[in-house]
Amino acid sequence: VEALAVSMGAQGAVLVPRDGPPTWFTPPPVDTIVSTVGSGDSMVAGIVAALVDGLPLDQACRLGVAAGTAAVLTAGTELCRADDVERLTSQVVCT
Repeated sequence: VEALAVSMGAQGAVLVPRDGPPTWFTPPPVDTIVSTVGSGDSMVAGIVAALVDGLPLDQACRLGVAAGTAAVLTAGTELCRADDVERLTSQVVCT
């Protein structure tokens, strides 16, 4: 295992790399939460997609948090929308 990413819902996510200190990622604020169904799965999918594209771990987690956040903007089991993920990625704050 190279790293562990844990979703903490509205509080964000934490990434713990094997060889470094923890890096916190906080999702951007969302005005309205329509549904939380699939948001964790969307976060994992965003992380995996970014890693497959060769992005570093910190950028992969930013994308994952953005995808999970975008998922709460859609109803029921509807997937997150690419334009929402793109817009939210730049708003994810890493501390």
